[in-house]
Amino acid sequence: MHRLSQLLHRQVPSLPPADWEREAPSAASLRRDIAVALGFYLLALLMLELVLSLTEAGKSAERPLAFALLAALILPLMFRRRWPITMMLISSAAFLIGSSPATATIVMQFCAQLAYFLGLYTAVAWARNRRALWTAMALVLLSMAVWLVLSFFTGDLYSAANRLLVENPMGSIPEELALPLYSFLINVLFFGGAIFLGLTSWSNSYAKSLVLVQAARIAAQAEELAERAVNAERLRIARELHDVIAHHIASVGVQASAARLVQDRDPAQAIELMRGIESSARSAVAETRSLLGVLREQSPQDPEPGNTAARAPEPSLAALPGLLEQNAAHGLGVQLSTDEHAPDFFASLAPGLSLALYRICGEALANVRRHSTARTATLALRSGADAQGSWVEVEVTDEGVPRPDSAGSGFGLRGIRERAALHHGLVEIGPRIPRGWRTRARLRLPGAPEGN
Repeated sequence: MHRLSQLLHRQVPSLPPADWEREAPSAASLRRDIAVALGFYLLALLMLELVLSLTEAGKSAERPLAFALLAALILPLMFRRRWPITMMLISSAAFLIGSSPATATIVMQFCAQLAYFLGLYTAVAWARNRRALWTAMALVLLSMAVWLVLSFFTGDLYSAANRLLVENPMGSIPEELALPLYSFLINVLFFGGAIFLGLTSWSNSYAKSLVLVQAARIAAQAEELAERAVNAERLRIARELHDVIAHHIASVGVQASAARLVQDRDPAQAIELMRGIESSARSAVAETRSLLGVLREQSPQDPEPGNTAARAPEPSLAALPGLLEQNAAHGLGVQLSTDEHAPDFFASLAPGLSLALYRICGEALANVRRHSTARTATLALRSGADAQGSWVEVEVTDEGVPRPDSAGSGFGLRGIRERAALHHGLVEIGPRIPRGWRTRARLRLPGAPEGN
């Protein structure tokens, strides 16, 4: 049987490997088996009483023997998944013993037959020692075949066949052949069906285990890729802020040198230069604090190590026309509207803030292209001042509907929120009514307190 099992595994690749073991059932499943078997036994006793009520006295086993026989066939189901092979052998022995003429009406009941079928099925589906299973199954099948042959050649069934079961049969097959052939086919379907369903359950469990392993591997890989993407984004933000802070420090040096030269002959101009130094220093400190708050760790995987000199100048809001042209080339028309509370306010923004706004615009428009059916979008730039200071706002809206199967990784939206956090900003992202999507980010100017 072991060689036959190996041959089956070679011919049917979907079957589990010979050395694979099914995961043991849970404690809750084992307790449920006990409850189900006891309930099934009570149902069998009720049906037995109904059968006895339809049977002439003296032509069936007495109640104590019938109860014991039913218990031997059904109660092993309590432990069918804990010791499947042992329970199958107990049920098979009880079935053979109960096949005598005195107790045949007991084992041929529906509940008894179903219980034995479940015992065979469970053994094939749950036995972890497959070599022992097929050895025991071969023993059971051989015993049943011998019993079936003996029952025809030495029992009452064969004698009844010789006495002509029916005087004028309707079929074309001789009755002495029809009865054993019918019994043979019934047993083939009974045992074959139990084995087939058991093998199906065994194979499905193996396929489920493969899916769980693959899902765990995919989840681990996705987590690793997400970590790489986040670290890469943080490193890119660090590079951008490095350029901005370097600009402030250079400006501080130039103004400090000029203040030193004019201090004696023009104190008023020196004071103005010192105020410029103070403003640049405050901006540099604010952006450095934001950088340290977001970049809690630095990725060791630099996508372009040592290539800072070759990078192009970082874009700003002045590069928005080029960004709109790029989106138009990809099939998304963008209508730009601006609303400044002071003349040339957008042009006077600090480089870091202008860069963050540009990146947010680019990511929001990219989300429209990737995940919406809209072919047009609106990009609005606004600025204003309130009790908390000056602010600048970007809003991207569309009137499309989500594309099917276009769920993203979420990295783009996370990048928008992180860039807004660098400038003490707030972000609102979500669907519009009745349809469409909106991405809105309001950023504070350096030195302004947090708030909306």
